[in-house]
Amino acid sequence: MSDGLLQGTQPRVGIITPPANPTVEPELHALLPEAVAMYTTRLPVLPGNLQQRNAAYAAHYSPAIASFGALRLDALYVGSTGATYALGPAADRALSEELAAAAGGKPVWTASRAILEALAVLDCDTLCLVSPYPDWLTELAVAYWEASGHRVSEVVKLGEIFRAYELETAEVLAGLARVHPSSGSAVLLSGTGMLTLPAILARQAGLKVPLLSSNLCGAWQLLRSLGLPASATLRAAAPRLAATLG
Repeated sequence: MSDGLLQGTQPRVGIITPPANPTVEPELHALLPEAVAMYTTRLPVLPGNLQQRNAAYAAHYSPAIASFGALRLDALYVGSTGATYALGPAADRALSEELAAAAGGKPVWTASRAILEALAVLDCDTLCLVSPYPDWLTELAVAYWEASGHRVSEVVKLGEIFRAYELETAEVLAGLARVHPSSGSAVLLSGTGMLTLPAILARQAGLKVPLLSSNLCGAWQLLRSLGLPASATLRAAAPRLAATLG
């Protein structure tokens, strides 16, 4: 660890994540270089089922930013994809702008907007969606991507109930084995709570199209906002995305 990190002189990113999400911090820690210091705050534990909690999370993003207090942050990432699918891309953008204002003008990226930026840079207008969600949330995801101008050519579901936090890499790999992407498309492993990095590292070369996940795109967009190059892990997981960084 460098002296700069210990002295707080290196770039800092703030991460906002649902309270029980076990994956955002480990994946971002692996994907971000040591040059970036990462600080996390968690959303409150809310009552209700998954659908009710997802609908309520966005109202807690600004208070989550405020919970960092006077800590200097250079960019922030909201590590929740499902919560913004119901908003649609236009409202998602408006929310990000509102959150940036709450963060003193620093960029704030929701996971879904980070994915949108990655798809634009990669010039991919067709998606194969691998979903760990129940039907209603998978449908919201498809509607979000179609409203953003993307064609969802294939949906591979990893179950009928929400198990994103519990899925094993073998299950993710089995889902990827069912995907048949066409040239010019991208495969998206949706959901910040699903562990995706081991599966991406194992399969991205064999797919011949970009293999993306929420947290991978989030890490890439944070580095892009900071003007920093990719880490070795990000280069291995997403070489085409990593090549777009400084």
